[in-house]
Amino acid sequence: MSEHHHINEERISIAGLIRNFQAWAKAMFSAWAKIIVGAIVIGGLFFTYQLVRKTNYKAETTFTLEDESGGGLGQLSSLASLAGVNVGSSLGGESSLFQLDNITELYMSYTMMKETLLTKSESEMGVERLITWYGRENKLDKKWAKAGVNFEMPKDNMIVRHDSVLKEVVKDIRKRNLVVSKPSRKLTILSVAYTSNNELFSKKFNETLVQHVNEFYKAAKTKKTSENLRVLAYQADSVKKVLDQSLSDLAQFDERNPYLNSLKSTAYVPRQKIMIDVQASSAVYEEIVKNLEIAKISNRNNTPLIQGIDKPVLPLEDDHMKWYKALVIGLILGGLLMVSYFTLMRIYTSVMSQED
Repeated sequence: MSEHHHINEERISIAGLIRNFQAWAKAMFSAWAKIIVGAIVIGGLFFTYQLVRKTNYKAETTFTLEDESGGGLGQLSSLASLAGVNVGSSLGGESSLFQLDNITELYMSYTMMKETLLTKSESEMGVERLITWYGRENKLDKKWAKAGVNFEMPKDNMIVRHDSVLKEVVKDIRKRNLVVSKPSRKLTILSVAYTSNNELFSKKFNETLVQHVNEFYKAAKTKKTSENLRVLAYQADSVKKVLDQSLSDLAQFDERNPYLNSLKSTAYVPRQKIMIDVQASSAVYEEIVKNLEIAKISNRNNTPLIQGIDKPVLPLEDDHMKWYKALVIGLILGGLLMVSYFTLMRIYTSVMSQED
């Protein structure tokens, strides 16, 4: 009996759902004229909005980062040991200074964005700083002019007022315009995208920011090895001059004393002193040259390979919707909103009538 009763309840429940659906469909059909009118009105508003709103242009650069400092240092140690040179820690690159996550933060840093905004570029108005261009596009130029802020002056003449404006602009760019992301957590690919209402400005800002950050990154990664390379090159030049001078002194001595008396040992002392200088300078120079070559290899290994994948090319990707697409989406959206409205009104009326 209980099983039969359960089956009857399921039938009643399904039958109730069917009746409710039929009643709902009948109510929607009876209001078809209002639904169509509402869909047309809402669709028209959506269509008009898509026509009059400003188009956003997205400039995106993607690149892959390969850091071979670890593997390169192992190869360097093997090479150095074969050459009889102990590399030690002096040539070790600062491999842990930056990783991909750190570069992401570097792109969002105030210093990098400030450097980018203060870079001059060719715009529709001529050559000007990017921040001046940004202010004009966002209708901030008149406000800045009233406050006495002009960014077309030398950087050294800028004061605290300029820094305050720069900080506000950087904050706004972080919030509304700039997106730095990793498309895949498994790959060392970074995407830098800048979006604004001006197609050319988006492209210029994106390219300038990527250039500044990547140059800074390379310089930071190779700072220690580059300095070591510079010192070794200077030492090599200095020792080479000493060696050349010693060889010149030896040649001059032989020219002045072509016939030394082999029975007088004291006659050979000056020449032996010069020979000692030549041999010592040669040994030192040979060792420095070895270290210099190893330093060059270390510097190359510490230099990160930033391989570009995609760069912004005009015309840029935009979010402008085709008129026919905007019309269809607007009508569908309007229809769904009207059906939802009448459905909620029907539920509300039903609930209120049951309470009465």
